[in-house]
Amino acid sequence: MPQLTLADEIVVLMLDDAEGEIRPDCLPLAAVAIVGGVLMELALRGRVDSDLQALFVVDDTPTGDTLLDAFLAELQAEDGRFLSAWWIDRLAKRHADIVDGMLERLVAAGILRVQETRHLWVFSRRAYPPVSGQEEREAKARLMAVLFAAEMPDPRDTLLLGLANASGALAAILSEEEWEAATGRIAEVGMLEEIGRAVRLVARHEWNTIAAIMGGHPV
Repeated sequence: MPQLTLADEIVVLMLDDAEGEIRPDCLPLAAVAIVGGVLMELALRGRVDSDLQALFVVDDTPTGDTLLDAFLAELQAEDGRFLSAWWIDRLAKRHADIVDGMLERLVAAGILRVQETRHLWVFSRRAYPPVSGQEEREAKARLMAVLFAAEMPDPRDTLLLGLANASGALAAILSEEEWEAATGRIAEVGMLEEIGRAVRLVARHEWNTIAAIMGGHPV
């Protein structure tokens, strides 16, 4: 894997290194964030585009990445034009096993490793701790630069920030003081790109659904 996709990077950021699992606060939105990362990556590579009416394929040439090409084929095969939020919700529900698939993908890339553990010698659990943690450190550094550096951020990094915010990973990365200082910047960056806005919309709907079931307050 010569370069991590945005889908790969958001998984790395959502991962609890000590437990080798997706953080509990991120898990309900993990599939939404991953699918959003796939669509963003396809947009960056010139395969899809979006506007206020629809997300659509502009170039069906394979990227050479099996994950991206599988989703590109699904987009191309669908009749009709649909909003980005429709696609994100549909694909996240269709690929219910996408989180496990992404963890195995990162294992194959040498970024995570598999660790089998047993609880009370009875229940087995598969964990995915990082091999070196370099990818996570680099991704976090880029997010901090978007939030606190003065220079114009790279489009890829602003997209990653939107995914990290929507999934809950950003809240786990920043201290309370950093979060308060960056609130305006987070909101500003989150409105820059249509797919990012759609991810946030679907994520908010999912949280509100969970809150309704648990008797909590909507966001």
